[in-house]
Amino acid sequence: MKPVFFIAIVLVGIFSYMGARMSLAPKLELAQQRVKQLESDKTTLSTQLESLKGNLLTDAEKKRIERERKELASLRGEVALLRKEVEALKNPKPTAQNNGTAEEASEVEADQPYEEADYYSAALNVAAESGMTLITGGWQTAPGQRTFIFMTPTTSTAPDGSGFIQISTKVASIPDAELGAFQLQNMKVQGSETDSAGGFDRENAGLLFEGIQRSEQASLVASPTIVTADGKEAVIQTAYVQQEAGERIARNLEIGVIPTVTSTGAIEMNVATTITRPTPPAE
Repeated sequence: MKPVFFIAIVLVGIFSYMGARMSLAPKLELAQQRVKQLESDKTTLSTQLESLKGNLLTDAEKKRIERERKELASLRGEVALLRKEVEALKNPKPTAQNNGTAEEASEVEADQPYEEADYYSAALNVAAESGMTLITGGWQTAPGQRTFIFMTPTTSTAPDGSGFIQISTKVASIPDAELGAFQLQNMKVQGSETDSAGGFDRENAGLLFEGIQRSEQASLVASPTIVTADGKEAVIQTAYVQQEAGERIARNLEIGVIPTVTSTGAIEMNVATTITRPTPPAE
């Protein structure tokens, strides 16, 4: 074979190899870019999957918390009732049998001396029409002075179309001497716990609050508002100062309520509320 022919064959082989390499290089680069894109997509999908898992866990936690809140509100009511039963067993009310007549028993109960308490509580489950004012409390929080809680639930619709329930709450301090003027003489409570409730319609409730504001001895000491959804518990905690026996006494108020709109449009409320004195700071 002539050297020139051999050299020509070698040159053809070299050019063919380089041509193949040059044609493969763009394909290899595209393949590498594709691999990088797939790795990036894999990372993104993994992140989204973890986020979805977190959301699922969050929804489960929300359901659990909601269930526990409802159980807590129910337990609050049960505990208050049990405390009331224990108190009744410790201090039985006088009856007509052991005091002569029912009238005498009533007088003994009415003349029961004031006993200071660390807390006052109410637990009730009642239904009210939207706009009606519920009344509970009636505790003797100072000599000759009683504290009442008024709750007015109303149903409304938000701009986005969702429904909500607003509960306007007022706390009032009223002297025993003025209870009759406000039609509250039957709401007096012996002891620090109650499960009793009364109610006024919108017009009479308005007259009641106007009368309290005009009174020199009665006063509205707090007016917190709760907003929640149908069947969801709402809890409000606030503090206020109350004039008692010439002294300004600080109080903590906590109200937990689960309002449920019935098929007739009424609002059934499971309420647990407490009034306590603030815990003094540790020395």
